[in-house]
Amino acid sequence: MPFEDYVETLTFETPESSQIFDGVMALPEKYRVVIHLFYYEDYSAKEIAQILKLSESNVKVRLSRGRTMLKQALKEIWQDD
Repeated sequence: MPFEDYVETLTFETPESSQIFDGVMALPEKYRVVIHLFYYEDYSAKEIAQILKLSESNVKVRLSRGRTMLKQALKEIWQDD
């Protein structure tokens, strides 16, 4: 299934959950992919490394940087509300 079709099938219990997902989707691809696989697909860092043919430490770095970027983006969104 194409990713765009998959995204359209998602439903969220709260507006915050939807905002978080939108924030994840706005991340640069290399961070978005690992964040999505880790949090939404429940893959481990080791599994993501195998899927993406990266080292496990690289996946962990991308997760950390992606979380930091997401936190900053959400802070800006939620401060405006």
